[in-house]
Amino acid sequence: MDKILIIDDEKSIIDSIAMILESEGYETEGSLSGADAIRKMKTNDYDLILLDIKMPEMDGIEVLEKIMEINKHHVVIMISGHGTIETAVEAIRKGAYNFLQKPLPDLYELKLIIRNAIDYKKSRDELIRVRKDQLELYKIVGSSEKLKSALELVKKFSQINSNVLITGESGTGKELAARLIHLYSDKSGKAFVEISSANLPEENTDLELFGGIENGNFIKGKFELAEGGTIFLDEISNLSEEVQSKLLKVIESNKITRIGTNIELHLNARFIFASNRDLLEEVKSGNLREDFYHRINVFRIQLPALREIPEDINELVEYFTKKFCLENNIPVKKFSKSAIDLFLSLRWAGNVRELKNLVERLIISVDKKVIEYEDIEIPGSRHLKEFSELFNRNMTLNDFQNESEKIFLLKMLNDYKYNITQTADALKIQRSHLYKLLTKYDIPTPKKRTGTS
Repeated sequence: MDKILIIDDEKSIIDSIAMILESEGYETEGSLSGADAIRKMKTNDYDLILLDIKMPEMDGIEVLEKIMEINKHHVVIMISGHGTIETAVEAIRKGAYNFLQKPLPDLYELKLIIRNAIDYKKSRDELIRVRKDQLELYKIVGSSEKLKSALELVKKFSQINSNVLITGESGTGKELAARLIHLYSDKSGKAFVEISSANLPEENTDLELFGGIENGNFIKGKFELAEGGTIFLDEISNLSEEVQSKLLKVIESNKITRIGTNIELHLNARFIFASNRDLLEEVKSGNLREDFYHRINVFRIQLPALREIPEDINELVEYFTKKFCLENNIPVKKFSKSAIDLFLSLRWAGNVRELKNLVERLIISVDKKVIEYEDIEIPGSRHLKEFSELFNRNMTLNDFQNESEKIFLLKMLNDYKYNITQTADALKIQRSHLYKLLTKYDIPTPKKRTGTS
């Protein structure tokens, strides 16, 4: 049953309004003063508050301010017999949902106003609940200083209506950060449209993004679908130079033109860009326009690699363990200290995503309450075995150094999926030096491995 609080310094008015509302199935309570109403509101939940403006000691505007301090989501209808336009404007500005003049409207209109106000409260409460669920769903876990600094920027940039660039290796949580920016912003009730630049259809990219006419049918583009919300463009270095040029115009003008038409539309949406590559290197190599890079690189968030924040690993493992156990309706498991120590020793080329996938696999596949070191299939275990075999072979120091260096290079290349730039960065050497080592140890380059020219 919906509960309504009536605040008025005249008991007869409270009683008459209560009688009308209770006949409609509402539960009511009354308060003869603002102070009494505020006490009640601290211990009760109300679906609607009817508040008289003219009251002794504390007038309705003061009470409204106190109500909004307790909970800004309360729905309040102000009632006054001596109201002015200025008073009504002030009440709405301070958070009131509606403003009614005495004598009150006829019964039918009053009931409709009450019903609409309560429906509004329920709809808003549902939006708040959904937003809360989404904030938990897209939560970024960790207490390290590097991660906290990045999350502070996520909240800070969500409050400004500017485009944002998020960078970081694959698996560091760039999409999560983008969704959090959206959820923390005033656009949270609007669409979040995700576009992977790597997966855009080459022959229909313009139609996909801008919309237009195809086979006589009108098609809305991704940008138009995001009206009022957020556009998340991932892997931006995969965009063609032509698309980068068109996107640059959209960012600067906030306008889009449907393909095959002269219809120009105003675009009210925030862009969030993301990349797992070194964008300055992409500019130097010609994959990214320099003017496009400078235009999007204004507000930037760099997400740290997991190996840079090992202090977060234990917290992440605990979070994922509880989450997966709950989702699969199994008793909560634990990882032993030796298992956590093993996690701390790994490089996590796939970052948090790789850790998450490993924890999930172990939770489901290992039928034990406590998962130990020996239960874990170690990524790159083949290379560890090769190292172990080296120790048991008779060889010169020079041969051992060469063999161990080759095994280590192969492991690092495997960790970074044979990405030369990322592997060289991780080894803290120049790419030219890495290529020399590949030649020295007869390790195929990525192009030779895939058989391309």
